[in-house]
Amino acid sequence: MLERFVEEHSLEVHELLNLIWRELIELNEELREELKPLGFKVEPIEEVFNGYIFLNGEWREMTYPYPAFEVKPQGEVGATIHGFYFVFGIPTRKINKAFLDEFLTTFPRSYIYGSESFLEDVYNYQTNPASYKEVFERIKMSDEVLFNFEVEIKDFKNPREALKLKFYRFLDLAKKYELLPVFKEE
Repeated sequence: MLERFVEEHSLEVHELLNLIWRELIELNEELREELKPLGFKVEPIEEVFNGYIFLNGEWREMTYPYPAFEVKPQGEVGATIHGFYFVFGIPTRKINKAFLDEFLTTFPRSYIYGSESFLEDVYNYQTNPASYKEVFERIKMSDEVLFNFEVEIKDFKNPREALKLKFYRFLDLAKKYELLPVFKEE
């Protein structure tokens, strides 16, 4: 069965991998220049191992490499066979209902999970959709010190533009609520 899949889909897999790497390499270069004046440091793109991807209703480990880069402080941008994403860690004490409401309204295709129990979503648009009030209660009842806010982008025609648009929307939201240290010193 796998042999037949490989035989029939090798070209598509090859093109997808080239697309995600090419787009992330170019995005990395663009963001490195654009974010520097805002106080962010964009690290070089890397091959990341042992990440997780949400497939068929569950998080599955990827033992194969995928491209990603850090946006310091507290962020990462990357791509997998599932699509493009960015994620930022937000201290639990800074998360409030107004931010959650705006985040979930602006980014309905998202995941929210703790830094320690990262396979247990407090919000997952595919399997665990909830109101911002429910998500806020889950966060406040948790022992997590930091929650990851991940936004998924499934635009394969203009992925870099789509990712940048949502990325900058997130930064505007983070600035509005002073969620990252570059926007207000702690």
